[in-house]
Amino acid sequence: MASEYIYVVIYPNDEISYTAEGVTFMCDDPLWIMISPQSCLQQLKNMILMNTGLIRKKEISTLIYRMPVAVASSFTYQKMHIKSDQYVSMMFSYHRSIGSIYSMELCVKLQDVGGSPSSSNNVEEMRNSSAGEGIPFLDIGRSRSPSFNAFVAPTQNTEIPDRRPFPNVHVAYPEGMADGLANSSEEDEIENDSGEEAEVVPETQPVQGERVIPSVVEPINVARVGALSSGTPNHYLHLSLGPMNSTNAEDIPSNYGLTGEMELEVGLKFLTKDAAMLAVKNYNIRRSVEFKVVESNHTRYVCRCKLFGDQCSWMVRVAKTRASRFWEVRKYQGPHTCLASATSQDHAQLDSNVICQHIFPMVQADATICIKVLQGSVESAYGYKVSYKKVWLAKQKAIARIYGDWDDSYNQLQRYFNALQTFVPGTIVDLQTRPYYVGNTLDRESVIFHQVFWSFPSCVEAFKHCKPLVSVDGTHLYGKYTGTLLMGIAQDGNNNILPIAFVLVERENTYAWYFFLTNLRRHVATQPDVLLISDRHAAIKAALEREGCGWEHNVYCVRHIASNFATNFKSKEAKRHLVSAAYSKT
Repeated sequence: MASEYIYVVIYPNDEISYTAEGVTFMCDDPLWIMISPQSCLQQLKNMILMNTGLIRKKEISTLIYRMPVAVASSFTYQKMHIKSDQYVSMMFSYHRSIGSIYSMELCVKLQDVGGSPSSSNNVEEMRNSSAGEGIPFLDIGRSRSPSFNAFVAPTQNTEIPDRRPFPNVHVAYPEGMADGLANSSEEDEIENDSGEEAEVVPETQPVQGERVIPSVVEPINVARVGALSSGTPNHYLHLSLGPMNSTNAEDIPSNYGLTGEMELEVGLKFLTKDAAMLAVKNYNIRRSVEFKVVESNHTRYVCRCKLFGDQCSWMVRVAKTRASRFWEVRKYQGPHTCLASATSQDHAQLDSNVICQHIFPMVQADATICIKVLQGSVESAYGYKVSYKKVWLAKQKAIARIYGDWDDSYNQLQRYFNALQTFVPGTIVDLQTRPYYVGNTLDRESVIFHQVFWSFPSCVEAFKHCKPLVSVDGTHLYGKYTGTLLMGIAQDGNNNILPIAFVLVERENTYAWYFFLTNLRRHVATQPDVLLISDRHAAIKAALEREGCGWEHNVYCVRHIASNFATNFKSKEAKRHLVSAAYSKT
């Protein structure tokens, strides 16, 4: 059966690059094939060669799997060399655990049978051979690996169309919301008194035994990425990917950026500048000393002790090598020879970025954790009492790392709803935006999110078999950008509730309710004589009175009336009589 096979994208060369997403395979014309997950290594190689028409002409010398690794709410990619049947089994098992990625990506290096790597190792030879033998393949044009894999459906011609132009989305800040935040910056201030000589960074690559300090990323837990099949062996559920990042895993200090307990030294390498900055900050915070940034740009990061000179000679210079993606400690004078100052209750370098790294696991486990608890954890770890605002900012950064940035989430709305309409045919979406102005100038490249209505085809169909009534209500949303969620609820013959329509609006007013009620009537509750149940909100009554709303019958919710009655007349007995009167037959 087709469901027993996995779609595999073949990149028939060894052109591999490193991007912000990690390992990326490059190819003019990658090929698609289908492979059984029960295959061993030799069967996998034979299947690739057979589908490309090169069996007995070429052999596979190298096979590399582009392995997605869950980091926060997205993926980064690493190389996994497929060397044995055990690697093949682990690759297929790991792929099954990630339900959001439909296809696997393999980089294949070919060579002549019994010979050296072929000089004609490219996709054209595969294309010509497969065409001659009548083997079909899917041509997807010039691609790099992450360009299509995120939304590949198990059909060849499925695409996510942009049904209408939707430029970058901006969300207007409510008044006072961004005060103190929009302009806040915790970039290290640079004191221009270095007097350092110019440095030419030699082109170096990490070699055997060199230390490479990775960014702080937890070892992956496959069980958190997706549901595994019941037959998955237990030892596949916990993969430690640390050895894949270095040629000598034992030389890598574990979580140096968080602990800062070891001494810095020349030759230490970091994957990013942020990782290097975090390590320097933690080193000084845990020793209760402060430093100043002398130079900070895209190639160098130089720091000195604040008492540099007669009292202390501590300094560190981290630079990015030209031919490598690593940041390396090129010069180091340490440790500190000055006396640590413990008079202050805060530390200048203990900023929200450092705090975010510390509290990240706690926020990931419970996003509702209170700031006071996080403050206590930071004080216990570092010995400093940090302000509420600083910890609050750190928590917002951690939430953004886990769930995504607020602004980016709004920018993904159009793509999300287009995906719903593509993969769930019949989904109803009405997304509206407003023009975006910079001062008095219209920005034609951007718009501001206004409101959106959506309903699923299963909800529309289910309502046909429910009672002919719809209850509507709204609830406030809390976050960086406030809003209101409006919902329509139906009821089946057994009094079970069924959500049938949803709306996100800026606030609960007449225009928002009119937008919701007209779409609800036009697309979902299309039967005649449907009863609308609501509270006595003035905006709802005004919306129902507007022409074109479409609702003929409207009654008020007894629960809301009783709640409002009890608020004004503090009598449980009177409330009980009111509810009884509402339910009595007249």
